[in-house]
Amino acid sequence: MKKGADTEKIEELLARGAEDIIDKKHLKEALLSGKKLNIKFGIDPTGPKIHLGRATLLLKLKDFQDLGHKITLIIGNFTAQIGDASDKDSLRPPLTEDEVKNNMRDYLPQIGRILDLKKTDIKYNSEWLQKLCAKDLILLTMGFTAQQMIHRRNFKERWEAEKPIGVHELLYPILQGYDSVAVKADVELGGFDQLFNLKTGREIQRTFGQNPQDIMTLKMIYGLDGRKMSTSWGNVITILDDPKEMFGKLMSLKDGHIIDYFECCTRVPMKQVNAYKKELESKKTNPKEIKKILAKEIISNFYSAKEAEQAEKEFEKVFEKKDLPSQIKGIKIKEKELDILDLLILMDLAKSKGEARRLVEQGGVKIISGKGAKIISNWKEKIEIKKGLIIQSGKRNFRKIF
Repeated sequence: MKKGADTEKIEELLARGAEDIIDKKHLKEALLSGKKLNIKFGIDPTGPKIHLGRATLLLKLKDFQDLGHKITLIIGNFTAQIGDASDKDSLRPPLTEDEVKNNMRDYLPQIGRILDLKKTDIKYNSEWLQKLCAKDLILLTMGFTAQQMIHRRNFKERWEAEKPIGVHELLYPILQGYDSVAVKADVELGGFDQLFNLKTGREIQRTFGQNPQDIMTLKMIYGLDGRKMSTSWGNVITILDDPKEMFGKLMSLKDGHIIDYFECCTRVPMKQVNAYKKELESKKTNPKEIKKILAKEIISNFYSAKEAEQAEKEFEKVFEKKDLPSQIKGIKIKEKELDILDLLILMDLAKSKGEARRLVEQGGVKIISGKGAKIISNWKEKIEIKKGLIIQSGKRNFRKIF
């Protein structure tokens, strides 16, 4: 980046979606100086698909990349086997090496939808973390106390609730911090819940004689259930979701999350975002209409404007005009009759009989035929299998019998 770079772009980069910056003054001066910074971001492949919560951080990396800075993307194939406890209220099973390999198989193509991979330095933290011996690890831990680790918010809550805390979980921030040493990071990005880990990186860099990295944490966006978007909780919108599915999910967002999604998941100018905010506050516009704009903007970023328009038309057809979807996945069934629970599982509309039963008891299952739609209320009911029969589960899931 040349000296005298666009001050307005730097101001927006520091403000948009940012929750906290340490040290903001130092970082701003470095950006304005024209110095090329090494921006680090680590992502653990805990699931095979990247969701919008993580995409917000990749979008911020793209902002730095567009200003000419070096992006160092660390794929945490070692740390994923330990698991980051930043947002966890209980001990979770560690991932195996094979599970991690399977999860990260398609990571780079997904990341490439946002970042220019040709200009991105991609590292795998097993490169250096697997080489650490017991002595190295002990030396790393000597700069911290057990009290520091236990007193971080979620550990403190688990301690007080007498929930188990794995010793391996206490090591995670230290290993993530060592990543910053390995790549000599100038800046590290992370979610707001990762602030403790990012600060740990600063301390370890000091121990190794490096200048401590500046930190930028971003707002956490909420998932479909109102909690932080998390692969573990399954409340996610992934960047690989089919455009029609993505549109439907985004339309189900709570109205209070619309502006955060505009700010963090799109690059619609903030002037326009603030205008949408005023419209919502004044109640002059139905939030649904602004959600449609949001959904089309996000889908256009990962697919195309044409596919976004098609997704909107499909949504209006199914949910506003109450028509059936244009395309419905189908399955051939040899049986002449099936229990509704078995049918839902067979058609991939439920993962277990327990889930299938809950769907039925909540009135979320319909059988649609030429005679009309029938809500199934008895989970013991047997369904006569006929060609052309459509089964609807919830608002968005349809299957057809061929």
